[in-house]
Amino acid sequence: MNTLFNSTIVSIGEMVPDFLKEKTLILFNEDAPEELHDIAVLHTKSEQSQSVESGDILQIGDLQLRVTSVGEKANETLQTIGHCTVKADGCAAPQLPGMIHVEDATLPSLEIGVKVAFFRP
Repeated sequence: MNTLFNSTIVSIGEMVPDFLKEKTLILFNEDAPEELHDIAVLHTKSEQSQSVESGDILQIGDLQLRVTSVGEKANETLQTIGHCTVKADGCAAPQLPGMIHVEDATLPSLEIGVKVAFFRP
């Protein structure tokens, strides 16, 4: 297993549960601008060693979901500001440049301290 990105949730915005119901997770580094805090899950900074690709795995706590597509800007923003939008819809072609799609699934409730990682099996 090759870890590509590894972080820990430090803050959960008040709108996050509504996004999770829509199978959407918005990630940002913990130093994101204040205006993004309500919509985002803030996490510790991670050194991303390699780009996330289709077939890689997103792990949120104990849940593992296979990546189905990656937008053209998603790796750049993940590396620079810890940002990507994860959509658990199984889409094979990215809907937006900063989006990472994973297999269709219900996203779990989140808690501070939960690990978020991308890895290559």
